[in-house]
Amino acid sequence: MLLLIAAFSFEFAGLRSCQSCATTGLRWAATLDLAGDRAILVANGAGRSRASAAARTILSKESVRAVVSTGFAGALDPSFSAGDVFVADSVRGREGEFTSRSPAGSLGDVRRGALLTVDRVVQSASAKRQLRGHGAQAVDMEASSVAAVAEEHGLPFFCIRAISDLAAEDMPVDFNRALRSDGSLSAWSVFGQALLTRGRWSRLMRLRRDSAAAARSLGRCLRRCEFPVPAGGV
Repeated sequence: MLLLIAAFSFEFAGLRSCQSCATTGLRWAATLDLAGDRAILVANGAGRSRASAAARTILSKESVRAVVSTGFAGALDPSFSAGDVFVADSVRGREGEFTSRSPAGSLGDVRRGALLTVDRVVQSASAKRQLRGHGAQAVDMEASSVAAVAEEHGLPFFCIRAISDLAAEDMPVDFNRALRSDGSLSAWSVFGQALLTRGRWSRLMRLRRDSAAAARSLGRCLRRCEFPVPAGGV
C-alpha cells in the first residue's frame, strides 16, 4: 500500500474515483487504485503536527511500502508557473534534511529541486524572496515532518507537489489568521477578509483558479507515477 498525505482534501481533487473511508482520528481519508497500487489518501489539516499525526495513525494500522507527501506548494523560484508539478529531490525543515526519491513513470514536464518546510503560510513576495536565499525552489508546511516519520519507520519517501501560488505574488488574505487550531481553514475568515476590498476578492478568485489548475495537474501526474522500492529497502 502507498500512503499519500496532503493538508486538505481539495488538493486531491484531480484524482477521480476516490472511495472515502472513515479513519478514527483523521479529518479525511480515501482509498484509490494508483498505477496498480492500492493507495490511501489522507488530509488531516495544515502544519507539521497534523501531517505527522496522520502518518503515524495510518502506519500503526496498515502495511505501507512507501510514503508520499503531496498537495500544493508555494513557488520560491520566480520561473515557476501555477499548476507546475514539483518533484522534490530533498526536503528540509526543523526535523532535518531528507532525501526525496524520484518516482518512475511518464511524468511529463515536471520541475525539480529542494523544498523547504516552514511553520506558517508564506504571505508575501518579499518573504518568499528571503526564503529563496536558503536554496529552495518551493515551500510548504508539512513535508519535512512526513519525511521524518517515514525515516523512523524505514520507509521510502517521495515528495510530489503542484504550485498553487507564485513567487512574485502576495497572498490575497491572511491565511495564517484563517487557520484554526485543528489545521482547518475558516471559510468565514477567508471570505470576510476578501470582501473588505474589491482587489482582495479578485486576487482570491485568481488563487482559487490557480489552485484548481494545480489539483488537476497533480492528479494527472500522480496517476502516471510509479513508486519503485529497492530490494534492500530505504
